[in-house]
This record gives sequence, structure tokens and C-alpha cells, in this order.
Amino acid sequence: MFGTKVKAVVLVFLAVAVFKAGDFTQFLGENRSGVVTTGKNLLKKWPEEGLKELWRIPVAGGFATPAISQDKLFLLDYDLSKEEDTVRCLDLKNGKELWKFGYHSKIKPTAYDYSRTMPAVSGKYVVTFGTSCVVSCLEKDTGKLVWQKDLVKEYGAKIPGWAAGQNPLVDGDKAVILISGDKVQMAAFDLGSGKVLWETPWDSNSGLTHNSVTAMTFEGEKFYIGCSKKSAFGVSASSGKLLWNHPGWTVKTANIPAPLVIGKDRIFFTGGYGAGSLILGLKKNGKDIVAEEITRITAKDFGSHVQTPILYKGSIYGVSGGEITCLDLDGKVLWKSGKVKVGLGSYLFIDDLLYVWSDIGTLLLVEPSTSEYKEISRFSALKGKQMWSPISVSGSKLVVRSMTEMVCLDLEGK
Repeated sequence: MFGTKVKAVVLVFLAVAVFKAGDFTQFLGENRSGVVTTGKNLLKKWPEEGLKELWRIPVAGGFATPAISQDKLFLLDYDLSKEEDTVRCLDLKNGKELWKFGYHSKIKPTAYDYSRTMPAVSGKYVVTFGTSCVVSCLEKDTGKLVWQKDLVKEYGAKIPGWAAGQNPLVDGDKAVILISGDKVQMAAFDLGSGKVLWETPWDSNSGLTHNSVTAMTFEGEKFYIGCSKKSAFGVSASSGKLLWNHPGWTVKTANIPAPLVIGKDRIFFTGGYGAGSLILGLKKNGKDIVAEEITRITAKDFGSHVQTPILYKGSIYGVSGGEITCLDLDGKVLWKSGKVKVGLGSYLFIDDLLYVWSDIGTLLLVEPSTSEYKEISRFSALKGKQMWSPISVSGSKLVVRSMTEMVCLDLEGK
């Protein structure tokens, strides 16, 4: 346990921050936090029949969720017949396709196909991380290819099992990508040209995971946190220099949830496959940054298999063992949802309420609490299983998907 007890934390899907209303531009939202303010008068309780459906469209199998910018959806889909990753731009109002762009990406079909990553949108561009580790930057309005990087061919990266799962990070004018190649661990590319801005050198291939990059500022220095199969590490946002490396955090089979910043010097890591969770503390030693273990949390108490926890008002919300779970910042379990099970489902805070998308298609509305599980409403929005994709929202429009369909729901109920 570390230092002074901090307010309770509820584990549910991301870190703290608020996005610009109407945009959901990348993984966990514009600030990659999972906490959204819409500026709309959303329903505080749903009617018995559930939320109004605005449109529904077919999608290929997978867990990819769309980014949303200026009333357009950007989705990484997959065309099995052509063996192509397919970037689709859709009209948010009606789900109609405005443009699409495809490129060859042969993958071995499994029960967990196909695409599973969320695009990142910034300015004129949309960046995607494809199933076979191909990073593409397209013009947002036309779908025209601007640049493309094949991490396998160019860096010797190895495609993780069940296809790539990294959600690209766009930070200002650069795309930041975990590579874990033969000689490079992470790289930043100029958004407009694809030019390499910096690369983090590495002496061996440490293994690419399904993990996504998290940004953090410590002692005035901004850096990016990444996870390979062998360690967690931080690199300078300005130069790519390795600042710290911690071999003590690994996840067997698949490391998926992104690191979660829970304080000015604290990072929360979690994973499935028995990994449990870890709170890592940072401190300065002269000019160097040192990472040290603060708390280990057993898998029985909390271990998120797929979803990234959310830090909300000094509490962490997440899903462990199929139960919605609330922890404090010391890693102590405050409550679990008990008989209410959501599988490997996702979650998002929208206007101070918790939306939970169970992996069998039930949408739940939950009041945040540090004392107990407080469910407000629920309804079945889609039929199926393995619905592990994150939730997207833009204003009063909520977008969720199954392995075959994507649906847009009205949160205002007009």
C-alpha cells in the first residue's frame, strides 16, 4: 500500500479528463480518459423499452470501435473475402458510408476476428493500426492515403496472437506507436508526412503486445508509457529517449489494458491470465526517473482481461471476473457488482453516469458510488456474444457493436 489513502477509485475503462463535446477522436476519447461531457440533456433513467435506435448497419467480426469527429464515424473494419483491412467513413446521422479505403492484410481466421483497434483522428487526418501491424494515415475527408508503415517489414515487429490490438495515439502533430521491433521499441511519426521524428532504440525484440500508449507528465517532463512482453517502460515525448524500464510487469498470453495514470507519480497496470494488477510509483534519483513497485493486487481482487480501467473523481472503475468493480487508489476493493455479470464488457463515463456494455449486448446505466453498486436502468440493445468493443459517444448519440452489427442509440429520448 502506498502513502496517504486517497479517495476511492472505480475501475471501469480509462483515466481522468473531459473531451470536447461532440468529438470522440481516439481510444478512450479525445483525452484518452473515458470520461465524457456531452453538453446535452441526456436521460437520467431509460424507459422500459430502452433507448431509441437511430440506425443499424452490418460490420465484420471483431471488436473495433469507431472514432467520431465532426459528425463522421471512422471505423477499421475487415473484408474477409478480399483479405483486406478496410477503413470506413460513415455519416453519424444515418450510418451511410461516405468513403472506404482497403489494403491487403491476410490473417488467420479465429473465433476472435477480425479488426480490434480504434482509429485516431486529428485535424485533416485519420490514423489506423491494422490487423497485421500496418499503420496508415489517410485524409479524413477523402480517404486518400497519405503515408503507411508496415511494422513487420520495416522494423521486424511480430504480429501478436489474434491480430494486432494497439490503438494508435495522436498527440499534437505526431502519431506515437509501440513497435517492439528488432531494434526499435517505440516511434513517433509526423502526422502530415510520416517522417520519423524519433525512435527509441532497443537491443532486442521484446515482443509486441495488444497494449496502447498512455501519456503522462512527471516532474515537468512528459513521457509515453508502453508495455512489451518483457516490461513496462517510459520514453521521452520530445526525444524518444528511454527514461525508465520495469521488467516486473508482464502479462502471459495477451497484455491488453492500457496503463492508467492515477496520480502525479502513480501508474496502475492490470491484466488477465492471472496477472492481477500493479501500482507503480515514480521518483527522481538525480536526473534519472526510477520506477518502483508500490502495491501488488491479486487476480482474485482485480485483474482486467480486456478493458482499460477508468479513473473518475478519485475512484477507479473497471471489470474483473465479469463483475463491475470499484477500487480505491491503494488497490483496495470497495465493492463488486456480485450477481450482476457483464463478462469482458466495456464501460464509459458520460455526464457523470457510468454506461456499461455487457458482452452479451445488455447496456446498463449505473450511478457512480464508492460504497455499493447502484444500477439505474438496463436494456438489451443487441443479440450475440463476445461484445468486447469499447463504447463511442458523440453528443446524444451512443454507438455500440456486436460481432455482426453496429447500432447508434439516442440518449436524449426525444
